[in-house]
Amino acid sequence: MITYLQPLVAGCKRLTSQAIQIMRGPYMRTLNTLIAPELLRQARAFESMTRELRTCLKDECATHCWVGGIREQTLVVVTDHAGHATRVHYQQGEILECINKGFRSELPAPLIRLRLKVRPMPEAPVRDIRRPTLSSDNARRLLSTADGIVHAGVKAALQRLARRGDADF
Repeated sequence: MITYLQPLVAGCKRLTSQAIQIMRGPYMRTLNTLIAPELLRQARAFESMTRELRTCLKDECATHCWVGGIREQTLVVVTDHAGHATRVHYQQGEILECINKGFRSELPAPLIRLRLKVRPMPEAPVRDIRRPTLSSDNARRLLSTADGIVHAGVKAALQRLARRGDADF
């Protein structure tokens, strides 16, 4: 079995058999015809198990956890923060009981272990930070200060900093 489908489960949030259309040339095809049926079945099962997992948790960490896979009677639960992983760890008995009861017919054998993985969600890209401007007067002061410094490294640093100013010298 596939043990980790985080991008599919977390990225798509909800993958169903409803018509998700993709334009390809003059023909319209659904996403279901492009993805292997076994993979779709597994994604739906993990989505259902994630819903069941979240009903078992019943607190604020429920929205931060999802089922990442099943392997050798071990349920893999993925969370985006270590604090939530700690809470899930202490509730693992209840979680396994809940999942085993709800998915008895779909599981080849009862789940006996729970494995946690912490995978922080990617944050929004950081915008370019504008550097503060340096006036020409301050740039001149930095240069005159650098002239009086003996230490070569400090002198070079002050001169580099002065070059950021909008001075005409």
